[in-house]
Formats: sequence, structure tokens, C-alpha cells
Amino acid sequence: MGKKKNCQHCDHRNDGGWFYCRSCGERAHPPRFTTNSWMRGGVSSRTDIELNEVSIEESTNKMAGNTMNQRLKDLGVRPL
Repeated sequence: MGKKKNCQHCDHRNDGGWFYCRSCGERAHPPRFTTNSWMRGGVSSRTDIELNEVSIEESTNKMAGNTMNQRLKDLGVRPL
């Protein structure tokens, strides 16, 4: 197993490999990945995201009209 490192805040030994330091309670190690990490490439490109500009009014009107009864009517089933 790899070498155990000390806490990034108080330099206390972290022999157990704890996520939080047993001495100071802070996160023992810095995160390995940042929140702005982004994968790029042909395989990793997202196809499920639709980018367009819609006003807030148009979006809320669309959501308000998306009810269960309307979806059942659209499928040809008698609404509840």
C-alpha cells in the first residue's frame, strides 16, 4: 500500500487513511479532482444536452402544461 500522508491542515499523521483528520476534524487531503474538471473528446461528448435559449416565461408555461392528464390525453388514454 502507498505511503500514508499527514493532514494538510495540522500535519497530524493519518495512519488509518481517514477522509477527515482525527486531530483537527478538517479534510485530511486536498480533493483529487476539481469541480471544473471536464472531459473532452469524441467519445466523451454529451448528446443528451440540448442547448437553446428559452425565456423563463416560455419555460414555466411549458412546465405548467405538462401535467399527467395532458400526457394521458396525448397517449389516447382516458385521464384520471
